[in-house]
Amino acid sequence: MPAEGRSESELAPLPQAFLALLAGHDEILVSSRDRAGLGTVRMWFAVIPPGFIYLLTLPYTRKAERWRDDPWVRFRVPGKAAIQDGIVTAVGWEEAQASAEQLTPSFSMAGAATPEALRWMLQDGSRLLLKAGIRRVFDSDGVELVQAEDTT
Repeated sequence: MPAEGRSESELAPLPQAFLALLAGHDEILVSSRDRAGLGTVRMWFAVIPPGFIYLLTLPYTRKAERWRDDPWVRFRVPGKAAIQDGIVTAVGWEEAQASAEQLTPSFSMAGAATPEALRWMLQDGSRLLLKAGIRRVFDSDGVELVQAEDTT
């Protein structure tokens, strides 16, 4: 998956204004794309400070295939007009371990009810954990450019 090779410094937290709209929601609408167009699915999610959305899926799903080719995502809050574009990157147990207690309540219905179950799923490859944020953009001098928040 191309997203796996990205450095951590390229992924920045999602805008707090968008994340605030997720309060009280268990699912989020997630779009991915390929040459045939867009596909949108409902997914359970977890928000982990400082503002990343985590998604758990089977590695052989259509959305996982799309993300291997293009890490772009578009999030929509169910019942609201708010959208936020971002990128996803695959996360292994080494990174997920620090947030496992926060992740498992969101993914218990997918079989990751405990940190040990999440570890097992990630290590054996039966699940794919993705971390979503926004791409950090730098100018030619290496200065980070601030992106506008998209919450409409």
